[in-house]
Amino acid sequence: MSLFRFLKFSLRQSPLKNFEIYRKLDDAKWGRLVGVDELGNRYYENKEERYGRERWCVPAARPSEMDASQIPPRWHSWLHKTIDQAPLATAAEDAAAMSRPKWMAFPHYANYTGTKKANVTYNTVRAKIETWEPAVAARR
Repeated sequence: MSLFRFLKFSLRQSPLKNFEIYRKLDDAKWGRLVGVDELGNRYYENKEERYGRERWCVPAARPSEMDASQIPPRWHSWLHKTIDQAPLATAAEDAAAMSRPKWMAFPHYANYTGTKKANVTYNTVRAKIETWEPAVAARR
């Protein structure tokens, strides 16, 4: 990032907002707030940016808990320019406009791998390798 771009970023918004964006995105970005999803993620757009960088998301989660799976599918399609119009303000309003497809059995949820909510399978097959237990003779 150039010094000019960083100074331009610093003067566009409040220092607190600049700190949050720079901490979560590791980049200097400013733009128009397009919407907020049900998880609290904020979505921005800046048409002056170069292609591929003009739409972005500032996650609601702390940097240590951020995950790409925390972006709902309707906002993901807007970020990646699959659709041109941003989704409506709330999920309830958006549900009327776009019903969930039949193949999507459950509502969107984040990836729980590595957490207590992770899906853990159990083994129903007998082990192919048995543990070795030495036969210990009693001492005399």
